[in-house]
Amino acid sequence: MPADPSNDLLLLTCASGKQATALLPLLSQWKRLRLAVKSSSSKERLQQQYPHAEVIQTDLYSPTNTAALMGGVNVVIHIGPSYHPHETEIGYMMIDAAVQEYGSGKGGLNHFILSSVLNTQFRKMMNHDCKRYIEEYIMESGLPYTILQPSTFMDNTPLPMLMSQEQPVFRSAWSTDVKFSWVALRDLAAVMHTMLIEREKHFYAQYPLVSTHSTLSFGEAMGIISKKIGKEIKVEVAEFREGVDNTLVRVYGTSEGIDQRSRDAAQRMILFYDNRGLIGNSNVLEWVIGRKATQFDEWVDGKVGEAGGRK
Repeated sequence: MPADPSNDLLLLTCASGKQATALLPLLSQWKRLRLAVKSSSSKERLQQQYPHAEVIQTDLYSPTNTAALMGGVNVVIHIGPSYHPHETEIGYMMIDAAVQEYGSGKGGLNHFILSSVLNTQFRKMMNHDCKRYIEEYIMESGLPYTILQPSTFMDNTPLPMLMSQEQPVFRSAWSTDVKFSWVALRDLAAVMHTMLIEREKHFYAQYPLVSTHSTLSFGEAMGIISKKIGKEIKVEVAEFREGVDNTLVRVYGTSEGIDQRSRDAAQRMILFYDNRGLIGNSNVLEWVIGRKATQFDEWVDGKVGEAGGRK
């Protein structure tokens, strides 16, 4: 059954996060949106931005809550909560709720889109390994699914902060010489939008998603930004504990009172990235969206332009 944006109910979890924030502006044709958020501030903000949407503040770590969210849904994009100590279980609950809706005989659910991560085979990283289990679970569920596997987000780069500093300093949590493949959130959002519209064409597919044509270390990335903003960025590598705290602050807004299991995940990711990075290929992403992917220098140009700064 083809997608029907005028009538289909689309559920989006972690709807106040980076991925959803990039996607939502592309969904103007979707008349029925259900947006799941964690905090009251996120609920208030999204209700103001998208008054036609149904914004639900909920805790996903509950089979009752996930079942309630899934009621009447036609398509879901599940974005799991980063570093959550129960991200795997939340994924299972979402899939179980979807299976119940899919098999209810009400003609409801048509497509489950899972936002995962590039190379879930890397079991040494807890945030990758937990998604590996979720991928297996959805493959065995009987649901019509699509698995998206994005790489390192360009948009996590603190470009506004670097632009605002007289003598900008970038403190990395891992080696600035190790190579990475990067993905722009605008490209990831374009992929998600394509999945929603084309639907059946992408059933039972797994898509590794990378934007950059060649690998790029964080040190090289800072060199590109330096040239674009006209200020030399001093590049440093933070001490391990500081790097862990900074990573948690980026995800949670604080490093205080964080579950030790979430801290474990950040620690293992940093140790892995410090030696191995994360590398993939851009061919699949460009095939899906039908255009050239955003390269890092293009992304910087766009963000600098949005800020009204020097190109």
